Amino acid sequence: MHLYTKQWQGFVGCLMLGLLMNLGMAKAQTPGKRPNIIVILADDLGYNDVGYMGSDANATPNIDAIAANGIRFTDAYTTCPVCGPSRAGLLTGRYQNRFGFEDNPGPFRRTEETIPGIPLRETTMGEYFKELGYNTALIGKWHEENVPLRNPSARGFDKFFGFIDGASGYYINDNSQGKLLNGLRPVESEDEYLTNAFGREACLFIERNADRNKPFLLYVPFNAPHGPFEVPDEYKSKFSDVKDEKRQTFLAMINCMDENVGKIMTTLKNKGIEEETLIFFYSDNGGECERADNTPLRACKGSIYEGGIRVPFCMQWKGVLTANHVVNHPVIALDILPTAIAATGASVSGEWFLDGVNLLPYLKGEKQGEPHQFLYWRFLWHHAVRKGDWKLVKHRDQSDWELYNLASDISEQTNLSQQFPDKVKELLDIYTDMSDQMLPAQWGWQPDYCGTYNINNIKN
Repeated sequence: MHLYTKQWQGFVGCLMLGLLMNLGMAKAQTPGKRPNIIVILADDLGYNDVGYMGSDANATPNIDAIAANGIRFTDAYTTCPVCGPSRAGLLTGRYQNRFGFEDNPGPFRRTEETIPGIPLRETTMGEYFKELGYNTALIGKWHEENVPLRNPSARGFDKFFGFIDGASGYYINDNSQGKLLNGLRPVESEDEYLTNAFGREACLFIERNADRNKPFLLYVPFNAPHGPFEVPDEYKSKFSDVKDEKRQTFLAMINCMDENVGKIMTTLKNKGIEEETLIFFYSDNGGECERADNTPLRACKGSIYEGGIRVPFCMQWKGVLTANHVVNHPVIALDILPTAIAATGASVSGEWFLDGVNLLPYLKGEKQGEPHQFLYWRFLWHHAVRKGDWKLVKHRDQSDWELYNLASDISEQTNLSQQFPDKVKELLDIYTDMSDQMLPAQWGWQPDYCGTYNINNIKN
């Protein structure tokens, strides 16, 4: 099918999405107490930077408690190895490539034809939950261009406190440039270290909404431990035995974030609503390359090897999900949205064209097997697909595709493409079929698209 025909079909389908969502939600709501939803996101956190994944740094006791009280996933993925596209996938439950969000947004990407960001025709997590009757908030990093229609306040979030860009300093004593926002307005002053300010605002939102008749959705995308790498001395002193100063600062930033996760959990307990709240913890992509610990994975942020896309993921819903349970099947950030919607009692309509899967039946033992037949990645000139234990991958600087068996080679050290050509073809066919469904990148570096997507046209 010609690319422009597919683009038009996608545009018409997305225009219908709002109408379908309204009809579907109206019929799907069920009586009774619906859970609050909290999604906590770290920024550039390494696979082995949390205690429950094996780290001995003791930087994340509160995040570890979420895993101990619920589910932890060993094979959890993000949809892209950098921040902006991965967050777009999380917020929509759709591969961001379906709407051309393939690179980080920002004013430097803007052209007369394109405003980078999630297109208005796409439905965000905030918009889904507003339609469900939830009070909604986003506290933290948005990573969309700063235009009014792309502000979280215009995308389904009643409360927004944070910044739009991909990064921010942690000390906002001077906000003359208006980087830190409360809704559409610049914050007049902020005296706290930014991670603590986000924790404070998240707790205030919980306190103000805990006793209301309406449940709430709280999305807390911290920018920690993303650079710039600065942290109060009180946190650094906890890791004085770490000789590498870069690693010491990174661990301190993680620990500060974890402390604020603990404040959120304490607020839920104090308000008596912990068991009425479904909590997700995730990282937006693999760990930062110089400071994070991605052991035993290969590479880091920016790579389609496991170190760039496999991330810590745990979730808790006391009284509903089994405590201290480990899931080894591959899952992806796209699953958070449909899982959260299903937890409310609403049906996840196939007509929304979500790529994510409702994980609850698998976590409750109502369904067996793997939630996904395969997982797919395309980040400009980086490409991968995973099916079962097999993963096919190709980076820009490679002339050939590589094949790995992750069950026996989690570190991706032994390329098996020559030994298993039939497996290469099987996965390559899946990859090509998926990429044929996607739009070209709408900004950033453009791969060589020629009509229908053809893997042979990718520039190395």
